[in-house]
Amino acid sequence: MNETLTLILIISILVVTIVVNLPTMKLFNNANAHFFGLPFLQNKTVGEYKVVFQPFPTVPIPGSNSTMINLSILDKDGQNIVGVFTSLNIKEKDTGEILKNFPYKFHEFSDMTYPFTFPKDGTYVVSLQSKINGDPVYSEKPLIVDFDLPVKSNFSSTTFTEILTYYLTPALAVLAGIAVYLRMKNKI
Repeated sequence: MNETLTLILIISILVVTIVVNLPTMKLFNNANAHFFGLPFLQNKTVGEYKVVFQPFPTVPIPGSNSTMINLSILDKDGQNIVGVFTSLNIKEKDTGEILKNFPYKFHEFSDMTYPFTFPKDGTYVVSLQSKINGDPVYSEKPLIVDFDLPVKSNFSSTTFTEILTYYLTPALAVLAGIAVYLRMKNKI
């Protein structure tokens, strides 16, 4: 009976993990470490490139210094690009005032994270400019992509998917590990 319970628990954890991550990943693909972009976020295609925009939290809170603006440029096969120079501008959408200019910087891979503290509620424009080594068009003239980003102080940005991914799945994995350990020690 206990082996059956342990097996059901392990299978349940695997099913939950796959179901939660299915919209944002290709199953059994080569291991890659880049931002996949959730379906409800603004991901844009420019030419042969997909630019993934994944801020954390999804809707930033003004004054919070934990906001990370995550971006990734993927090729037509969904893979990271090697060797890109990128710049990022953040401006208020209504006034056009530039709040922050991250100057061009070389990135070995096309995943980029920029920390930024938004000063107040409102909509901001995050503008990525990238020069891609070896690309006939975008090695000299930058690929430019703009994303609108709402910032709200009274917004709960924790979505159901975030709860499952960041809290429930690891908790279930720990419980499964404890159950297997206790079973091996013949305590259950």
